[in-house]
Amino acid sequence: MLHVDKVDSLLTEKLKITGTGLVPFRCYKFYLKLHYHQGHFHSYCVIRSDEFGKIDLSKDKPIRGTYHDVDPMGLFISLQASQELRFGGSLRNDSAKPSFYTLRLISDSEKVLDEINLKKHWFHPLVTKIEVSQDGLYGTIFKPPGDGPFPCIIDIPGANGKISNGVAAVYSLEGFLVYTLAFFDYKDLPKRCRDADVSIFSKHINFIQSLPYCSDKIGLYGMSLGGTIVNFLSTKHPELSAVCSMNGPESFYKPTALLKENGKLMECEYFDHKLSINFNGVIKQSPSFTAAFEKLKPETSIKWNHISKNISFRIISTLDDWILDGVVNGSNVRRQLINSGHHVEIDFVPGGHLIYVPYYPHSSHTYNKFDRLSLGFGGECTLHGKSQETVWENNFKFFKKVLGTPPSLPDYERDTVVVVPDSELKRDSKL
Repeated sequence: MLHVDKVDSLLTEKLKITGTGLVPFRCYKFYLKLHYHQGHFHSYCVIRSDEFGKIDLSKDKPIRGTYHDVDPMGLFISLQASQELRFGGSLRNDSAKPSFYTLRLISDSEKVLDEINLKKHWFHPLVTKIEVSQDGLYGTIFKPPGDGPFPCIIDIPGANGKISNGVAAVYSLEGFLVYTLAFFDYKDLPKRCRDADVSIFSKHINFIQSLPYCSDKIGLYGMSLGGTIVNFLSTKHPELSAVCSMNGPESFYKPTALLKENGKLMECEYFDHKLSINFNGVIKQSPSFTAAFEKLKPETSIKWNHISKNISFRIISTLDDWILDGVVNGSNVRRQLINSGHHVEIDFVPGGHLIYVPYYPHSSHTYNKFDRLSLGFGGECTLHGKSQETVWENNFKFFKKVLGTPPSLPDYERDTVVVVPDSELKRDSKL
């Protein structure tokens, strides 16, 4: 009855989901559950079978559900948190382990007719994950099979400063050599962002350049504060080829999102938390960012005219961002790059602040331990999920165009039957 072309797949791979042998012209529910040890995420659609008793999610439009247009991955882009998750809870996968799902076909009388477990890998099983811990540098390398050299993407973390392998793992799915790192609040590194020195990033870049399997084509990627950092690093490293900044604030700001340079704190504008808006305990920060960046001066701005003209840029800004005013911030960054003579492409897309990886469940808000408040991210679930899919497709195209297309990864031995690990089931409730 229920059919999925690949029960074992890579995170970015799209699936073909069908139901056959059904009663013609009858409504059926497809229910998807993403297992997570802190509480599950779920989505559904109701679709009417055709005259042959068949439903094809790549061709048939839902009558109702968590998404509303024809989309083969509609169930994945519209995953929502269940009541099991705590307030502000989100999916954490810093180790980039596979995600496990259960897909169910349910009749109009709510009888479960069939179910299939699914697995999606965040990085290719043939890619080698190498932990780095030397000379005060901590990071993770995702190395493709073979000797290389491979074009490289360095994922710079944002406001939490720690190693989070998710983004780096997904970039490695396309055959890139990928490196991610920690720069504060990790092991013996400084506890606060403002106590870290920007020189640590140059040490990491020099380290990855020294590897025999790294080519001279290197790009940087950063999200949120990481997006600001990658723009800043382009002023210091003319040898870079590409920079992709996702919802990166136009500049650093004090008192929390700044670093030391040559041992002294950067010159920054003050971020006034009092201008943020409190909606039932969730904070919308965009007014505070807008006010801070309206006061930018040359000494508190990124030195855009110091960036090599050989570096290409991609900027992504979201339209429903509660952290930044995405249109204003993205437009300002684009204008600065164009005025300084750089090639830049920009995407304005629907969604909230946290555009993470494809098919990652939307998070409307989360608790920030440094600011000690619940930060609103914004965004409507399904539009945000669709943007994650399309933005990443365009990110891959950008890096391949600028860095070169790496060799395709070979297929791996895929499971034909997936069993959900007990570790993912311990907090699950009955459907």
